Amino acid sequence: MKQVYLDQNVSVQDVICLDVKQAHHIFDVLRTTSKEKIRIVTKNSGVFFGHVENKPNLVVDSMVDVFEENQSITLCCALIKQDKFEWMLQKACELGVHKIVPFVSKNTVVKLDEKKAEKKLIRWNEILLAATKQCNRNTLVELEPVITLKELSNYKSECNLVAYEKENEPSKHMARYLKDNPQSITVCIGPEGGFEESEIQVLNEFGFDNCSLGKNILRAETAACYVLTAIEYQNHVEG
Repeated sequence: MKQVYLDQNVSVQDVICLDVKQAHHIFDVLRTTSKEKIRIVTKNSGVFFGHVENKPNLVVDSMVDVFEENQSITLCCALIKQDKFEWMLQKACELGVHKIVPFVSKNTVVKLDEKKAEKKLIRWNEILLAATKQCNRNTLVELEPVITLKELSNYKSECNLVAYEKENEPSKHMARYLKDNPQSITVCIGPEGGFEESEIQVLNEFGFDNCSLGKNILRAETAACYVLTAIEYQNHVEG
């Protein structure tokens, strides 16, 4: 069944007027015909079945009871070079992240003013939407605006971790924290140059625990994939 993603709340019996881009994708690219049934995925109100009434309108027929993971995963990732950051967004979406929080730290190479940050958010959301369609997710990833490291205190969960390459204690390996099966987890990933010790101290004061991702030093985008894969493994194999 064909699927459309809407960044809005809908209810049964609503008539949705698609924007030009969405209408082109549904009617011209997917060649959806009148009265054809379609699956509608929304940002906050769930998944629905609907049908095409006439271009560019969809009618919402019924809500779909879908299974979703109870665990909420927030990935706080420092800005890195554009191509790597966009690749990371795509893979994080495919690997099940719920919320992504980009932030700036002392070793961040990429510098964005307010205007550039707004443009980047638009592009990043487009990348996430494309990845969502590709992997057929039932939910849209929530992308927060770019913030400072000190604002990460606003994104704490039941379990709060910071991946730190200098953390060598076996008891601090990320897998140890996942064994408790927290209902929500926030993990912070640093930039290419890593976190400064002063930044680690700040995050520790906020309640984030240092964790190790193993003996090797990983690239930022690799670390993000490692974290999400470890969580997925714990939930579906060990959990």
